Amino acid sequence: MDLSRLDILIYGHDGRGLGHVSRSAAIGMALRRIYPHLKVCLLTGCPLTQELIGEVELDWIKLPAYDTVVIDGRSSGIEGPGGFEDKELGQLRAEQIRQLVALYRPRLVLADHTPQGKHRELIPALEYETDDPPLWVLGMRGIVGSVAQVGSELAPDLYRRYYRALLWYGDSTVLGGDHLHTLQTRFATEPLECGYVSRLIELVSVAHPSVMHRYGCTVSIPWFGEHTERFFDRLIEAIGLVGPDYGQFRIFVGGDDPAIYQQRLEGLDFCTIERFGSQYVEALCSSRSAIVFGGYNSLVDVLSLGIPALAVVRDMQDREQEDHLKTLIRSVGTRLTAILEDECSVEQLYTMLVDRMKTDIDPFALPVNLGGAEKAARSLAALL
Repeated sequence: MDLSRLDILIYGHDGRGLGHVSRSAAIGMALRRIYPHLKVCLLTGCPLTQELIGEVELDWIKLPAYDTVVIDGRSSGIEGPGGFEDKELGQLRAEQIRQLVALYRPRLVLADHTPQGKHRELIPALEYETDDPPLWVLGMRGIVGSVAQVGSELAPDLYRRYYRALLWYGDSTVLGGDHLHTLQTRFATEPLECGYVSRLIELVSVAHPSVMHRYGCTVSIPWFGEHTERFFDRLIEAIGLVGPDYGQFRIFVGGDDPAIYQQRLEGLDFCTIERFGSQYVEALCSSRSAIVFGGYNSLVDVLSLGIPALAVVRDMQDREQEDHLKTLIRSVGTRLTAILEDECSVEQLYTMLVDRMKTDIDPFALPVNLGGAEKAARSLAALL
């Protein structure tokens, strides 16, 4: 029997944070919302993918997961949760992706951030010879950063040989035109500006839902780096100084079992610690403030809800998050305040927490384009 083709395969690589997979999931959800007749599938190794998608009808395929560790501000691949070494995983995923492309025969493949994949795992699929090859499309975040895979000589060569379009998930009115120009020069193509991609907008189906101040603050710690344990201890001490007057604190952590941090909350009955999951969205939508780390996904979450947020900046060598935050803060004003993870004190955290929970902002007056998922979805459908 001659099987019908998959319309769109979306590949979001995984490892340290949720940004790549979150953007990929958001675009997949937008495609299913606007074009329910299209066959769309998300491909990733991220173990939290189902929590990101929630109950939206977007199918996905789980690859063996990458894992990383951060040492002196530099991220390095380590043995994955399945026991395979980083390079082995790249080889295994490369063959698996090639087989999936051969089996499902997608009409279009959207890859997030790097033309070759994190460890060149997309190259066998790109080189796979068939009578009906897919259209390949590359999607890039607002500030690319010093990503080795993007800066390599291989990246523009692969783009020239196999890719048909470049989507930019940024807003030039906020970030300026330099990033678009850099991509245009690097890949010798005109990027399509989509705007920021918000998974939360797709998940709640409304761009700016009303915020019920049921909780005082929602805290998101998607992964623990080399300074996060000390930051966590200072944060808990600061929350103790704030007390229960502003409402409950809900802390969500990724990776480790939340129970190992529970004893640190002794005496703080107004504070809970939970594993990152579907409850995170409900908590964030119902909080008067938020503490998030400064990744693309987390920042877009809080901006889309219009709640005051404290963004924690990790000490990473590429400075991508720090540069992005500085630019965003200039545009959104009191919506965002930044603090350095490894330098903040308990007193600073206490002062900023109280300030965030006292701040009132207009959720409808956001000077940032967050319609990137829908724009990307419509662009992909037009290419088909």
